[in-house]
Amino acid sequence: MTADTTPPAAPSAMQADTAPAFAAALPWVGLVGLLFFVNYGSRAMLAPLLLSIEADLGLDHAQATRLLFLMACGFTASLAASAFLLSRVTPRRMAAFSCMATGAVLMGMAVVRDHATARYMFVLMGLAAGLYFPAGMATLGTLARQRDWGKAVSIHELGPNLSFVAVPLLAEAGLRVTDWRGVLLAVGVASLLTGIVFAWVGRGGRTLAEPPSVRGFTGVLRSPLTWLFAWLLAVGVAGEYAVFSVLPLHLVDGMGLAPSTANGLLAASRVITPFAALAGGWVADRMGARRTIAACLALTGIALLAMAVPSATVVMAGMTVQGAMTAFIFPAIFKELARCWPAGYQPTVLCIATPASSLLGTGAAPALLGLVGQTLGFGTGFALLGLLALVSIIPLRLLPPEAGR
Repeated sequence: MTADTTPPAAPSAMQADTAPAFAAALPWVGLVGLLFFVNYGSRAMLAPLLLSIEADLGLDHAQATRLLFLMACGFTASLAASAFLLSRVTPRRMAAFSCMATGAVLMGMAVVRDHATARYMFVLMGLAAGLYFPAGMATLGTLARQRDWGKAVSIHELGPNLSFVAVPLLAEAGLRVTDWRGVLLAVGVASLLTGIVFAWVGRGGRTLAEPPSVRGFTGVLRSPLTWLFAWLLAVGVAGEYAVFSVLPLHLVDGMGLAPSTANGLLAASRVITPFAALAGGWVADRMGARRTIAACLALTGIALLAMAVPSATVVMAGMTVQGAMTAFIFPAIFKELARCWPAGYQPTVLCIATPASSLLGTGAAPALLGLVGQTLGFGTGFALLGLLALVSIIPLRLLPPEAGR
């Protein structure tokens, strides 16, 4: 099977026309979005607390960012296993369990006293959190009709983008009344309770998935489009998670700002991201997903290069543009994936591309930025990431032409 010749397809076979009208489904879609907010926010909370964790455990920047890499390894393993687990566990139960397990691990992190134990806890954090995304998307797909899928995904994507704004502010507020351990304990309790509430009142996600076939894996693995999507997702995730994770270190150590000021600027730079996430799908529908992806990569690269300039004003402008473009690009990537692959192959593509992109974007990229930041400065790391974003425009030519364009 050649992906380039397959007909356009709907986002997934998950969406059934028997699902309720979007207005009726909206509260339940919003509840799944809340799970994503808690799931992503639980991991993102570690970024503004990283300086405090470093100081308390006696770590340097490279060691601290390697903890994020270990979490990404666990996260990637869970993503890879989830395609098989969902054939035995209903998506709703897995999504709720992921949220509860994440909360339990965060509560365990709050009592860590040494670097060795921290490494194990970060791996467990990744394993627990990684179970959510495939289960959450499968649950979401049973709540919204096919024609409402774009709106449902946009609301779901508000979860991580709102966390970019809320997490630095919540972390700073928490550090004013307790230490990083107290903050993680509070977030852990909130995550645990959210999972329990969803397991009790949540709807959708009651159908087991078909296990991936060997034939499907073989065809997907051989297609260059699979690895192109994995790379595009990796660039997006690196801009979303890796840059967000090390920005507090850069603003404090590299720019000489106070931690409270750094967290405030980080939150302010992400205020636009929820609106960008909602607008991304609308623009992709009108401008074309491929053009939207190319424009986002170009602006992301320029913004990251600007963040290497030793000027607070330029860095703040770059942070704002980079955050907006990261949120903007994901609806276009998923729209293009749905266009290039038939519905039956899309879960297999995601099963391969998502773990690979997670390992690169949430593991290798933060570790690279931490290593470069330790030796050459974080500005150099942002510049390297910016060049990678610009170079990523070139392989977009592998995508098949869009009809009517």
